[in-house]
Amino acid sequence: MASTYVIDPETRHQSININVTNLTYAVDEVGSLPNWKTKLPFNKSKATENEFKSKVILNNVSFKVNSGQMLAIMGCSGSGKTSLLDVLACRNMGGEVRGDIELNGVKHTRGMIETYSAYVRQDDRLLQHLTVKETLMFVAQLKLPTRLSNREMQNKVDGVIAELGLSHVANTRVGGVDIRGISGGERRRVSIGVQLLLDPSILFLDEPTSGLDAFTANHMVQTLANLASNKRTVLLSIHQPRTDIFELFDLVLVLSAGKTVYFGEAKLMVDYFTTLGFPCPELTNPSDFYLDLATIDVTSVETEKTTSEILKNLVIAYELDKTTKSELAELEHSHQTQVSTLAGSMDNNSGYPGFFRQFQVLFRRHFRNIVIDYWFLIVQIIQSLTMSTILGSVFWNLSKDQLGMRDRFGLFFMTCVMYPYTVTLDVIGQSHRERHYLYFELQDKLYGHFAYNMAKVLAEIPFHVLFCTIYFTPAYFMANLEKDAGVFFTMYGVVILSVYASKSAASFAANLLPNYQLSSVTSNTLLAIFALSGGFFINLETLFSGLKWVSDISSIRWAFEAISVTGYQNLNFTCGEIDPKYCVRTGQEALEMYSFEDGKVWLSVTALSGIILTFQILAFVSLRFVPQKPYE
Repeated sequence: MASTYVIDPETRHQSININVTNLTYAVDEVGSLPNWKTKLPFNKSKATENEFKSKVILNNVSFKVNSGQMLAIMGCSGSGKTSLLDVLACRNMGGEVRGDIELNGVKHTRGMIETYSAYVRQDDRLLQHLTVKETLMFVAQLKLPTRLSNREMQNKVDGVIAELGLSHVANTRVGGVDIRGISGGERRRVSIGVQLLLDPSILFLDEPTSGLDAFTANHMVQTLANLASNKRTVLLSIHQPRTDIFELFDLVLVLSAGKTVYFGEAKLMVDYFTTLGFPCPELTNPSDFYLDLATIDVTSVETEKTTSEILKNLVIAYELDKTTKSELAELEHSHQTQVSTLAGSMDNNSGYPGFFRQFQVLFRRHFRNIVIDYWFLIVQIIQSLTMSTILGSVFWNLSKDQLGMRDRFGLFFMTCVMYPYTVTLDVIGQSHRERHYLYFELQDKLYGHFAYNMAKVLAEIPFHVLFCTIYFTPAYFMANLEKDAGVFFTMYGVVILSVYASKSAASFAANLLPNYQLSSVTSNTLLAIFALSGGFFINLETLFSGLKWVSDISSIRWAFEAISVTGYQNLNFTCGEIDPKYCVRTGQEALEMYSFEDGKVWLSVTALSGIILTFQILAFVSLRFVPQKPYE
């Protein structure tokens, strides 16, 4: 009697079988034209269109994996292993997919895959300063239903840690390039644990043993075998596994140039190829031998022709293998399901974290990640203090004579320019480093764009204020500016807004552009334009009328004006030996030199706030609509 499988909408971990029939995946590729030329509007001629060719990545691939089994997808580089996983997991970027993919007899959809599967990538994307338990706990709070208490979530996390054999490093930092932490194999298991928190029925893994030593790789695959035995369907890509690892697989799919060379039980692979006249030599790893057999050797014309002929015969032999085809047909027939029950359970997302929960968790995670990154804090404090010390030393103890009057403008302008330049580079560098996990967490729908953006912005504000305080305060007193609380705090507030405006512009450039180099050049160019139109190098009244709008959107102009108006109010200057008719006696007269005599602090503060808001909106729009794919 045929087994009937249905998926209970109340739980994700179900027995799900995957049936793939005649799967073909093709993408458009460009011939000899450079990529940028194909995007030019005037280059869409018929000749250009003819340069596009369809490249077949997967060709008529069929297989069946039952719940409780582990399938290893093997093949050389470029064979289509990762592409197959991407298509199954609905992560293929473009291209045309033909054929049938069914889960328990129901045609698979993106919603089904997102609900019942998890995808572990080849490289680990984890926050290196958090511990193993903190990493999993933050993910649990973002993924698990809100009806669960904090204690229940901790129990869930502890269970995953125990299942993956990570109990001994639960309170150890994950680590990475910059800091020492857990081992590579343990880090890979943490990545798996992140995906296991929702107890998925299907687990996709791309090269899970890549970069691991032999012992760790074996331990990793044993862990996956244990997960599969717990009614999960595990599919992984792997290059050339050792013999002891190969023996852990239930099923093997060997691909070459997107075509199937073998699919069946791992223990029967040697017998299958032996019947075709290719017995595995003694003391030879079968996976090495048969992958070499299924690879075209291009070292010479003769070897390429010979190996191509062998591969062609292997593909034909597999396609004509009646036993394999009859097994697939029998498996397809013996696992029918209730379509309505499966399809009707896909939209059951009630009870899962919404915006406010995501924001709360992301705020705590981001704040925590900054606090425990003590080297970052130390560097930022030293940088702020160094900038302040330089300013204070250059403009030390300003007098109230004619020289001191002019030097104050220099101090005020440099205060608005010096620190923002360094902060801009820091923001862009940090943003592009965050892309290494942000892109994939967004792809996994761990949280929404708006929740992430708001949490990041608000979590960083206390540190922004701290660094601006360290930057502004020493220089203010070293320069012997007015001992007036109103003057001090007004200028202090303007500096905070000015630096934050530069940070907002840098965030926009970082989110909009693909790499650090383009972002930093664009941001610094924008900052240079703002500085040139800031009113210090050229009087705003004499600025070319066609460029006055640049000055109106310059954060440096408004900050310089506000600080100057505040710093020069109620000041009187001595003439010394200067001719009285050329002497500037009051702060108001000094402001007239830069056309700031009618300046209003409240207007400058309003303009700075508007500039910040504008760049923050642009930064969010870029984050939302420009893929934050890491390019470095």
